[in-house]
Amino acid sequence: MDLWAIPVLAAILTALSIAVIRSDKRRRRRLLLFVPLPLVILVLRWASYRRAWAELASAVALSAAAVLIWWAAYGRRLPPPSDDNIRVWTQNDPF
Repeated sequence: MDLWAIPVLAAILTALSIAVIRSDKRRRRRLLLFVPLPLVILVLRWASYRRAWAELASAVALSAAAVLIWWAAYGRRLPPPSDDNIRVWTQNDPF
């Protein structure tokens, strides 16, 4: 069992899950097509090649726990993501 793979995979899957959760609903399909789907395919191929199914299951469980803790502590209080709150900074109005 490769213990270094578990936190690395968990961090990648956690960041990916939070990015998908916080994406705009209109762009979520495109995001799912170009980022998580290829990553999931690569991770499944890696687990199949290395026979690291236990590491993958542990990383998914750790990632799910981290996303659940993030959502309970911070994520549920955030407003829904939208493109309306994007602000372009210029030299005359930087902030």
